[in-house]
Amino acid sequence: MTSKDIELIKEMLQMQTKLDEAIMKEYGLYTIDEKNLSFAILDEVGELTHELKGNWCWWKKTQPPVDGEKVLGELVDIWHFVLSWQNNFNGGEEGLLTDDEIMEKVDDNRWSIEAYGKGIVIKLADLSYSPLWKVEPLIAITEYLGFTVEQVYSAYCDKNKINYQRLKEGY
Repeated sequence: MTSKDIELIKEMLQMQTKLDEAIMKEYGLYTIDEKNLSFAILDEVGELTHELKGNWCWWKKTQPPVDGEKVLGELVDIWHFVLSWQNNFNGGEEGLLTDDEIMEKVDDNRWSIEAYGKGIVIKLADLSYSPLWKVEPLIAITEYLGFTVEQVYSAYCDKNKINYQRLKEGY
């Protein structure tokens, strides 16, 4: 985790603001409902855990191995909704902690993921209802899964284009 990573996150926050504005305009919305946003995060966490099933599904012999690209795709979907939450309910870019504080919180979250057997499960579940911190745990989850913020940024940009195309097509 570096200051450059935090700058990429800030860029994604700005991109998410524009996407949310386009979605709200298309659907005649004036606000984003926090409860529904929490459901969206929870739904995407479920899709991510489904993609990770090859790592934890001990009872199904036919479970395919984990596909890193699919995992990254689902992780990026979570990023979209967490960034939307940050923008709408936690002050956006201005609501972020300082770079040093973000790095410290990411380290703390990563440590708790690694220190406890079910740490990743707890952090994933927390994303949907944590009242204050979502970005920092998501960075730690991202790193725990073996991805960098740069990889997320690249995949986020790709998915953002798809989201605009979907919006144009009435998805």
